[in-house]
Amino acid sequence: MSDAAAAILTNLFGSDRVIAGAALTVRPATVDDLCRAVKLLTDLGVAIVPRSGRDGAAETGDIAGAVAILDLSDLNRVIEINEPDRTVTVEAGCSWGELRSALTPLGLRTPFYGPLADGAASIGASASGNSWFFGSGAYGTAADHVLSLDVVLADGSLVQTGAAAGEGRAPFFRHFGPDFTGLFLGDSGAFGVKARVTMPLIPLPAAEAYASFAFERFEDIAEAHVALAREHIVAEQWGLDPESNDALAARGHKFLEGVTFAHDPSPEWVARANERLTVGHRQTLRGGFSLHVAVEATTEREAETKLGRVRRLMLPIALKELPNAIPQLVRANPFRAAGLLFAAAGEHHVSLHGLFPFSKASTIVAVTDEYFLRHHEVIAKRGIRHCCLTGTVGNAFLLAPVISWSDPSGREDALRLRRDLIGLWDAFGATHLQMGRLYPYTSGLSSAARAMAETVKRALDPRGLMNPGVLQLGAAPAAKAIRKFAEFPQNLLEEN
Repeated sequence: MSDAAAAILTNLFGSDRVIAGAALTVRPATVDDLCRAVKLLTDLGVAIVPRSGRDGAAETGDIAGAVAILDLSDLNRVIEINEPDRTVTVEAGCSWGELRSALTPLGLRTPFYGPLADGAASIGASASGNSWFFGSGAYGTAADHVLSLDVVLADGSLVQTGAAAGEGRAPFFRHFGPDFTGLFLGDSGAFGVKARVTMPLIPLPAAEAYASFAFERFEDIAEAHVALAREHIVAEQWGLDPESNDALAARGHKFLEGVTFAHDPSPEWVARANERLTVGHRQTLRGGFSLHVAVEATTEREAETKLGRVRRLMLPIALKELPNAIPQLVRANPFRAAGLLFAAAGEHHVSLHGLFPFSKASTIVAVTDEYFLRHHEVIAKRGIRHCCLTGTVGNAFLLAPVISWSDPSGREDALRLRRDLIGLWDAFGATHLQMGRLYPYTSGLSSAARAMAETVKRALDPRGLMNPGVLQLGAAPAAKAIRKFAEFPQNLLEEN
């Protein structure tokens, strides 16, 4: 960006809110300032990448031309807690932790109340990319519980959605004709910058109960997730694979006594397993999967009734019931859970996730397990570690591996493993949250759906300056690759 343009922005917002660099950073103090910044930048032909200052670095390396980062971390106010109407409106930079602190003394919360991240994760980021975890078993994703948005468009105008789109109406209901709220959810900022978010409120549960279970095989825990989700009785459910459980045990959380942990298979075992795979037999030595459940209720008796139903569903699938300390600990410290479950000193990591129909849950965990087995040699050579989180969101089974490395030489192989898994899952009909830049979007659409998405993009952002490249919008159409992964047999689930 030219020095003159930087000078204009500095003169408008002050030197403490404009930081020069390879990509200029602008930190608006108010929503009005955000509107003015967007208009000024797009008038100058500058591409805009929005982020909360607490949601990680913005990805700008693949954007050609001048780029400005809109840092929304100072737009962090809880604007209104409307107890009579049971709604709350926050600025996009407000964190889930800040909102929880404001609502808990009132005995209220949002139905979905935060991702598996630290408390600084912003609500605007969850609206822009969508997210899951706390409350997802009962209520779905963050985007499922947004009533209204205030969105800054490329020309700097501020548009309200939901009932608030009607003149003189409050943001109490999502619908006012077409669902324009949904248009801006999960768009990763391609259509506009989220400025304010309104969500519904519910009472804090009067009673909670917890349970944990151990499973022998990956397919067993997948089957258990699906059985619970179909009954719609848990607030959230999530599972850990043996590597994750082993790491927890190493940090003192010894709740899996008597259950076999994963161990590093010998080259001879890997060779035999791969030979069996070529004839369609699946073989694994991994054991020690754990599933953790939280239920919510209006009375202690109702909570125990729900927990009894959970136990009956798990009885034919689980190896044993475990002490329930882990789900209690995660619920008590919701925004430190990721560090508890996955952190390892000195490691770098990348993560990915896929959502699948219930009917494909057992198949996709088997295929993913075998994918890592087939790449055991490079994983061992580079000191790569991988673990998997499982769960359900609405009518979807979710699988979320985390691939870690400490030696710099492991980075490229870790990224290749992630790319390959995304391609492999695509063959099984995966969908994703946080589509953004990592997961394919327009290349996976039908021609009619792609044309509609591009029409919306052109109408709202005719110069293509709002977070260019996300969702593959504005990119040249690519030939749809057909990846058959012929090395995988059709039946990976056949027993010995």
